Amino acid sequence: MKRRGVKADMRGRGFSDRVSLEAATEWVDAHSAALAAEEIELRAAAGRVLAVDVASEWAIPAADRAGVDGYAVRSADTVGAGDYNPLELALVKADELPAAAAVSISSGDALPRGADAILPFELARTKVATVGATSNATLPAAGAGKTLEVFGAVAEGFGVERKGQQVQAGTQLLERGRELLPQDIGLLAALGVERIQVARRPRVGILVGEPKRCGESGGQGDANGPMLRALVERDGGSVVKVVALASERHGFAIAYEADLMLVAGRSGMGWDDIAALTISEVGEMAMHGVALRPGGSAGMGAVGTAPVVLLPGDPLECLCAYEMLAGRMIRRLGGRAPELPFAVVEAEVGRKIVSMIGVVDVCRVRLEDGKIEAIGTAESGGLASTVRADGFVVIPAPLEGYAPGARVSVYVYGGGTRKEQ
Repeated sequence: MKRRGVKADMRGRGFSDRVSLEAATEWVDAHSAALAAEEIELRAAAGRVLAVDVASEWAIPAADRAGVDGYAVRSADTVGAGDYNPLELALVKADELPAAAAVSISSGDALPRGADAILPFELARTKVATVGATSNATLPAAGAGKTLEVFGAVAEGFGVERKGQQVQAGTQLLERGRELLPQDIGLLAALGVERIQVARRPRVGILVGEPKRCGESGGQGDANGPMLRALVERDGGSVVKVVALASERHGFAIAYEADLMLVAGRSGMGWDDIAALTISEVGEMAMHGVALRPGGSAGMGAVGTAPVVLLPGDPLECLCAYEMLAGRMIRRLGGRAPELPFAVVEAEVGRKIVSMIGVVDVCRVRLEDGKIEAIGTAESGGLASTVRADGFVVIPAPLEGYAPGARVSVYVYGGGTRKEQ
């Protein structure tokens, strides 16, 4: 294990010892306290993480109100009404409802005092109180001189939304750490909230090594830079900039603009793998080499006050090390739940899944009819294997795999059609 503050040069030697994923995760958690909150306008808060608990100062609704369009009535005045026994109510305009009367009302309007139910339009018909002059059409709210024929009874409370039925004053609505959804924004706006305290987005700087090429045809572009940017944004971070990793130290200056720095590539044991050595020269390496597959050449350290997560250059290994370590750190810094951000389903192992004892394996799998099957071995298949997969399983270090019939948790990749049970 690489000791804090000691330079490490693994080139040409290999990792004599790797830290456990548990120890690496403990380091991540110890260096990723949630950032200070900031206040922003509510209209810009969708997708942001609440930094405080939010309680309702008001009741919703603030008073008894109509939940549907119709006529506000006293339910007792409608008892016995039917098609063959219509009852007649006076149609009035009033804040306080007299006996044997009705008030035309729209959904959301405050209920007149004395009313306890809403009579739907289809159960009534207005009638002009002039001898021989009636109308079968439903009319707008009427004043003196019009009555209402009622063809059905309503129970007390029908169509009425009571004060505080949605939310009682003082009720806690949203908890700290919640990612604000569009409906959350709407509810807060209904309560008159204009500004809200949210966790600050972690600023992330990314250094990316140039991809190694094989032959002159089928050139290989940089997968890690665009992939890491998308992952950081998924986890609530903000990318400060993406810089090419060179042998010079100047690229590491972005650590002083960021809350966290990711270094992707040049993390292994080859003679051009200079990332860990350079980090130890400009800052410090706390650990290098993790018992994780893929992603075993990952490491952690610091430059200035910014923690650094060193990720392998192979895109598959980079992805797995990010998910298990760097992503957790970004989510914690941004006040989010640290766990992997995937839906989890239980499934049965079809064919045996083989793992290496002493190493946590991240194995891509296909999921069909409630059973999973591994896509190659943990370290094979490249980034393309993640595209073909429905998700992945994490096999603990003490296990040598999963036998057929075992029930396991599958982290399901987002988007697309999944063959979930």
